[in-house]
Amino acid sequence: MKRNRALLLALIVPALLLSGCGLISGSSSSPPSGSASGADGPSWIVTAQGSATPSPKPTSGGGTPSPSVSFGFLPRTGTTAATRTPTPICSPNVFNFSRIAGLDVTPSATGATLSWYNIGGYNLVEFRLYAISQDLKVGGQRDIGYTVVKPRTPCGQMSASLGNLSPKTHYVFSVDAVVTRRSGDGTHSATVFRSPAIPTL
Repeated sequence: MKRNRALLLALIVPALLLSGCGLISGSSSSPPSGSASGADGPSWIVTAQGSATPSPKPTSGGGTPSPSVSFGFLPRTGTTAATRTPTPICSPNVFNFSRIAGLDVTPSATGATLSWYNIGGYNLVEFRLYAISQDLKVGGQRDIGYTVVKPRTPCGQMSASLGNLSPKTHYVFSVDAVVTRRSGDGTHSATVFRSPAIPTL
C-alpha cells in the first residue's frame, strides 16, 4: 500500500511541475499579453555579458601644427596692407547718409581746421561745414552759417578752415555732403562727419 502511494506521488508531482499553473483552477494556459511564444512554448531572450573596451588614445604627430586662417571659399592670393594714401582711381562708393563718421578738428582761438576723407561718388556736388555753439546764452543765439567747400579731387583727404568763431567756446563741428538726387531733380544734403564738443582756445 505504501509502495503504491509512493509510486503514484512519483508520477503526479513531476506532471504538476511540468504543466505549471495550467492545472490550477482559474489560471489561463495562454501566455501573457505582449510575450512571444512559439510552437514549443514561450521563447526566451538570451543575453551575453559584454566586456568594456578602452577608449582610443590620440596619436601624437611629429610636430606642432601651425595655425591656418580661412578666408572664405576662394583662395587668398596675397596680403594687402592698409594705406592712408588715396589711389588715383576712386571707388564707385557714394556717401551713406545712414552713417556719420568722426571728424578731425584742430581748434584755434577764433577758428578751427577740419579734416575728413572724401570717398567721392558720381553725384557729389560739394561739402558744407558747420560749427554749432554748445554754450547757450539767454536771448538770440549767434548764427555763423556754413562754409561751402568744393572737392579739389574726385576722392582723397580734404581739410578746410572755419573762422569767425568765439574764443573759449564749445562747438560741435560737422560736414554735410551735397549730392544730386538719383532722379536728377535737385540736390540732397546730409551730415556725413561730426565731432564731439570741442572748445576754441
